[in-house]
Amino acid sequence: MANKTEKINTGVPLYEQVFCPRCGERLAPADLEIFAACPYCDYVFTRDNNLEDFVLLPLITRWAGRAHNQFPAG
Repeated sequence: MANKTEKINTGVPLYEQVFCPRCGERLAPADLEIFAACPYCDYVFTRDNNLEDFVLLPLITRWAGRAHNQFPAG
């Protein structure tokens, strides 16, 4: 796997970051989309609403942006 990433990325809001409790690696939604496990240390995350929201946030944001551009308000 790739080298460890920085623990704090000032360009990414905190609500868009998840850190593995075992190894401390910063994970992206794509890392947890299929398997709810850390790709670096295999820590298994509990599947709950927060994890689901984290994984779906980029998809929803992109969809909302496209819908807004296609059907602008007013």
